[in-house]
Amino acid sequence: MAAPERGGWLWRPLLGASLSQIVLFAVRPAASYAGLELGADPATIGIIAASFAVLPMLIALPLGAFAGRLSRIAIVPFFSGMLLIAACIVGAMTTTVAGLLAACALIGVSNLGILLGAQAWISRSAPATSYNDGFGWMTAGMALGQAAGPLLAGFTVGPVNPTREGISLTFWLCAVLAVPVVAAFASGAVRRYGSQGNDDAAFGSILRTPGVTRAIVVSAAVLTSVDILTAYLPVLGAQAGISPAVIGSMLAVRGISSMLSRLLLGPLGRRFGQRWLIVASVLGAAACLAVIAALPAPAVMFSALAIGGFLLGMGQPLTMTAVAVALSARQRSSGLAMRLLGNRVAQLATPLLAGAVASVFGVASVMVVQVVALMASGIWEAAVRDPHAEN
Repeated sequence: MAAPERGGWLWRPLLGASLSQIVLFAVRPAASYAGLELGADPATIGIIAASFAVLPMLIALPLGAFAGRLSRIAIVPFFSGMLLIAACIVGAMTTTVAGLLAACALIGVSNLGILLGAQAWISRSAPATSYNDGFGWMTAGMALGQAAGPLLAGFTVGPVNPTREGISLTFWLCAVLAVPVVAAFASGAVRRYGSQGNDDAAFGSILRTPGVTRAIVVSAAVLTSVDILTAYLPVLGAQAGISPAVIGSMLAVRGISSMLSRLLLGPLGRRFGQRWLIVASVLGAAACLAVIAALPAPAVMFSALAIGGFLLGMGQPLTMTAVAVALSARQRSSGLAMRLLGNRVAQLATPLLAGAVASVFGVASVMVVQVVALMASGIWEAAVRDPHAEN
């Protein structure tokens, strides 16, 4: 195998993935404002919001299989970045709801390709001992991008009220931000496949690989826990008489704690071990959510979110590492795509379940359901003592 470019295994996917998240999270609110400006009703706004996710869900597995057959993974994020530029330009210039829907769907597809390519870039070119470092730093950068994107849109869409010019400017700026994404992946430095080239990359074979299905389940449980906190903590706070400003500060603490844990993931993984770090993070996060549901007092909630945020932050990069380590080079792109698909399906299904549960049993019950999901995934991971045991 050819040696990877020095340093390129980290800075390229870190830069590309982080910038792609700034673009995605700036475009999302801008697209909603654009829909309103074009006369869309609330139902159509919902369709616009869903368009970012539906098409990526349909192509995630085929794209992963395609990427797995490539000797150079750079092809996927490079051309996805080109598509992102084109889609943002379409969004800036469109004057119809149909054009806006097309732009949003293509932005979702390009974001999927960039994230899949960035994860596969690290899994192919980094030393296996550096996976936690690479995935940790990459996801920390993504979290920063997810915070910066809405701020960008807030400044550019309109200083007081959204304007068509401000919406268009947001899309144009996002197109400009996508240019360094393309530049970051304009490299042939990622190593080629070696003897693993004939490994079975069928999805059934990947799911039967020890550890892969568990990692997908853990990843989905962790990601939906963050979504549930973001959506229902304000509701829980309102019932407890906690102001929106305090709730916002709590969510900010959660986000900062998650970023910190991702930056420290490499040393933590080497100190405590990959598998048991997953177990401890998931079960510990479950305990923190249980405390929030049982004792919705500000001091308790701040403490639980600081600790729980730290633990939840480790879930995504740890499961990326788990999938990458478990699979051969040819299978990794498909495995990482299956993990992304599992996340998207869970993100669509969980709000529906949460709404049904909350309407019957109250808001705190939503947290309890999420605690059960986290505990089940953590216990499953802990129960398999033999790393070569069946999934």
